[in-house]
Amino acid sequence: MVGEILRKRREESGQDLREISKTLKIRYDYLKAIEDDDFKKLPVEVYVKGYIREYADLLKIDPEIAINAYNQQMSPPKDEYMENSEKEITFKKKLKIRYLLIPALLVLLIITITFILFTPLRKTPEMPLPATETKKDVSIPYVETKKENILKAEKLPHVLEIFVTDTTWLLVNIDNADSKEMLLKPGASVKLQAKNSFSLKIGNAGGVKLVFDGKEIGKLGEKNQVTKLTLPYATM
Repeated sequence: MVGEILRKRREESGQDLREISKTLKIRYDYLKAIEDDDFKKLPVEVYVKGYIREYADLLKIDPEIAINAYNQQMSPPKDEYMENSEKEITFKKKLKIRYLLIPALLVLLIITITFILFTPLRKTPEMPLPATETKKDVSIPYVETKKENILKAEKLPHVLEIFVTDTTWLLVNIDNADSKEMLLKPGASVKLQAKNSFSLKIGNAGGVKLVFDGKEIGKLGEKNQVTKLTLPYATM
């Protein structure tokens, strides 16, 4: 059990669960539920895997060992006989559907052909051509306002575009003030603006692509890897 692995290592290292909660910024009751293998109290699976990875990494346990234990716990291997029975039932259902579908398609084809052959052709009434309408282009002189002058003088915001290729959890902090927590599915995209900076915590580094101020950022990490970064990068 993944919870037993984590709890034993924590107790051996003499660390307090509440202190770990503060360090990782993960709710105490979530960490307690993981140690108790009580996953009904936790959010969706992508969050749970992210929590387990961070907790295992803090305890100096290989995160992949913890994740594999979690996966085996949540999806135990099926009995071989049961698997064969399920496959046989599925195969019989497919055969039954085929036997029913083929006659239905033949009947539909016969009805369609009969309708085409015996339905008289109707002439489409001619529609009068619309009267031509002439348009005059009216050019309006552009006058720059004081407000536009002020906007030009302001600092342009940073733009961050997020493109998702695999389900991932994301926490974004904008200008150290506004935090957004998101669970994004494949194909989703998000566009954000900031005056100064973005701070990101990504639960699946291999599942997202970032474009910052029009420039694509390189590879962020592997699939299911948790990573943190700040944009723009700090310069010396």
